[in-house]
Amino acid sequence: MSKFKSYGLLAATIGLFLAASPALAQKAKDTLRYPILVAEPNFDRYNSPGSYHYVWSPAVFDDLLGFNSKTGQFTPSLAKAYTRPSPTVYEYELRDDIKWHDGQPFTADDVVYTLKWLSDPKTNLRYKANWEWIASVEKLGPYKVRVTSKQPVPDGVMWMASGWPVYPKHVHEPLPNKVDFGDNPVGTGPYKINKIEKTSGILAEKYKDYVPSATKPAGSFGRIVGEPIHDTGTLVAALLTGRADLASNIPPDQAADLVKSGKFEISVSPPAVSYTFLTFPSSGWKEKAMLSDARVRLAIAKAIDRKAILKLRYGEQASDMDVIEGLCDKAQLGCGYSKLAPDFDPAGAKKLLTEAGYPDGFEVTLATFQENASEATAISGMLRAVGIRANVMPHTITRRVQLMSQGKVEIGYYVWSGGAMFEISPQIVRHFLSNDYDDPALNTEAAATIAMMDDAARRKAVAKVFDQVNEKAYAFPMIPSREVFTHTKEVKLIAPGEMQASGIVAVNKFGWK
Repeated sequence: MSKFKSYGLLAATIGLFLAASPALAQKAKDTLRYPILVAEPNFDRYNSPGSYHYVWSPAVFDDLLGFNSKTGQFTPSLAKAYTRPSPTVYEYELRDDIKWHDGQPFTADDVVYTLKWLSDPKTNLRYKANWEWIASVEKLGPYKVRVTSKQPVPDGVMWMASGWPVYPKHVHEPLPNKVDFGDNPVGTGPYKINKIEKTSGILAEKYKDYVPSATKPAGSFGRIVGEPIHDTGTLVAALLTGRADLASNIPPDQAADLVKSGKFEISVSPPAVSYTFLTFPSSGWKEKAMLSDARVRLAIAKAIDRKAILKLRYGEQASDMDVIEGLCDKAQLGCGYSKLAPDFDPAGAKKLLTEAGYPDGFEVTLATFQENASEATAISGMLRAVGIRANVMPHTITRRVQLMSQGKVEIGYYVWSGGAMFEISPQIVRHFLSNDYDDPALNTEAAATIAMMDDAARRKAVAKVFDQVNEKAYAFPMIPSREVFTHTKEVKLIAPGEMQASGIVAVNKFGWK
């Protein structure tokens, strides 16, 4: 069956479903049905930090602080204020009006316990390095905490505002196996988890004692039901039959047909620091010597029509988006660059290939995550147009490091979260301390920016580093990584234009119209 016939069949099927099924006004029942596509083993943010948690954790837990990307200022959350008496000391004044979901009061004991647990050398966590800068944590009073770092760190405060929540000491500390906390999570956020099971999903309700902050308003929904649905076809059917009110990343053509029915709308997640990028790891040059030539790498970048990739990924919604110009976002503290990604120029690409001695092109492998396979396939077609025969190699996220070490990532097209925080340190780690590029001098120069305390000076130093990446054609930014939501007309994004750290939208960012 051709693609066009299948789309027509889908449209006809949608019409039949809508004609046959009753309109279920879930707003009247105050219940949002938001299916879970990928369920993690449990609800422990620190031990199972996948996309599942970016969606749900901010609704259930709170950080010490928030961050306003427009003003570049931190905002209150569990802490109402903070000071920095010295370059290595942070003091947080906590709110005294917060209760955990089980009714127990939130105090300094919870913050001290959580940070000590995170920084304890005996605590085994996937992202342990994120907390190794902490030297000590002290309770200065019932609602005051002091954190001391081992050395001055410019991102010390940002870690307290980047989706790494405080846990209740009275619940978490007694557990012999801390991962069990995820089976019955207790937070302070706008939604309380009533049930969580891998097979039946999540049932959450609005937490009536939640006290809103500048960072996070009260919940809009009385209840949220998260039913596990693992394939697109079933998810579309759930929307059609009233089992779902909201779904993410439905293929653009299917989402467009749902909108044509008159029952659904499409919303794109707010701008974020996440993006896709093209990379040429040095380990791949051993098998493909031509990639060691910067002219070849630049030719490959010029052969790619990023705007076409953007439209492929987001359909009609791409008209309101721009391609990415830098490997960081200037809303992030410490971000800087002046050299922009090259424009689409296939004639220029062919000229560079000829100059480098490859007028007839060559064969190469384009590695990508499975979720980006369709974009990589389109890029492969663009490269073939200039003579480069690129074969797409989709793989899991966990295999990337292994493939890199084996020299099998000749060209990479990858998505990166930007660290999901408004701070440049994760970018430096991802692009330089990962040793993707065999350039010791550049890697050392990049690493030095992590400890720079003055933001203006740091931006200049980071700009020098990222401009070298551009000049040496090590990597190039491609398109933004955002989510597209198909939902009933009763549902809305609360702040669609407000930039956020993560490209994944938390469930508490939605509300009723």
